Amino acid sequence: MNHATPTILSLSLLAASSAADTIHLTNGKSIDDCKIGQETYTQIEYREGGKTGKVDTDRVLRIEFSALPALVDRAETAARDEQVYDAIADLEEYVAGAGGRDRRYPWAPAHAMFRLVELKFMVGDASGAEAAAEQLIEKAPDSRYVPLAYLAQAQAQFDQGGGDKAQATVRSFEAAIQKASMSQRWKLECDLARVLFDSSLKGSARRDKLAEVSASAGRAYPTVRNRADVAEAETWLEAREFEKAELIFEKIVDDPKADAGTLAAAYTGHGDCLFQRAFALGDGTEKDGLYRKALLSFMRVVVVYGDQVRYVPKAMLLAARIFDQADDEVSKERAQRLYRTVMRLYEGSSWAQEARGFKK
Repeated sequence: MNHATPTILSLSLLAASSAADTIHLTNGKSIDDCKIGQETYTQIEYREGGKTGKVDTDRVLRIEFSALPALVDRAETAARDEQVYDAIADLEEYVAGAGGRDRRYPWAPAHAMFRLVELKFMVGDASGAEAAAEQLIEKAPDSRYVPLAYLAQAQAQFDQGGGDKAQATVRSFEAAIQKASMSQRWKLECDLARVLFDSSLKGSARRDKLAEVSASAGRAYPTVRNRADVAEAETWLEAREFEKAELIFEKIVDDPKADAGTLAAAYTGHGDCLFQRAFALGDGTEKDGLYRKALLSFMRVVVVYGDQVRYVPKAMLLAARIFDQADDEVSKERAQRLYRTVMRLYEGSSWAQEARGFKK
């Protein structure tokens, strides 16, 4: 079958639009002022100026789209306004409707399905995230989001206590990688997922496995390496080895070659290390300095990575605790606002329960 005609058509339609997309690459560089065409798990087609180009999907960190279909755009606006359930409803309507027939946005149906996965996680609906990921895998099997959907499905299953199911999903993903000859990046992601979703691995045994993945990823696959390193730092944090954890977290926050979830984890962990060190000190300049640095890390998570629900409530709560340490009323009111926000947005979480204990 000749696949050239739809590709040329999609690129010609894109050329008619003046809005520009941006492809952010895993090496810290970007392809600016381009227009995205077809996307698959191997390559992304784009138009830049008067020329067409392709980039391997495993080199892509994220894409900023300058224009979205109307329903998807409305959903993103609702999500930014914290109307997440309205956003989910709009995306579900788009996915179920005529989205796939709009040739101006050939990438949009799969994009909308993956946003559903992310928003389901955001509202704490792990079962819904699992179902949304399954839908993406079934309906858009060639999409660049499919590898991420497998990983999200395994995460959702693990979150529901289904460690065996998560490992089975990782094995299914591995089979899909082999069948489709996907990039080595995704095999490494499978190796990492097997460690992350194995609750029996603790302490040094877990760190050894994570170090193996990190070394295998190396400079070629920095997003995988940094995710493995964050997980290692989290084991040191759990062991209350704050300085060891802090060194790793600092290395990652200084490295742009990481996805949003990894950076949110690193900033949250970095802030936590500083917070714990400060909490153990008596009053003084050193304590105040550590609290200030911790607050910067926490508030960066809240402001920049607000959709990373695994880390935002913790960052909010600990930022509030720092504001509460101050003597002025402005800081104390900021603390109370953050406590109330945690309770409202993350009701039912352990962080919301803890916030209730500090709310006045």
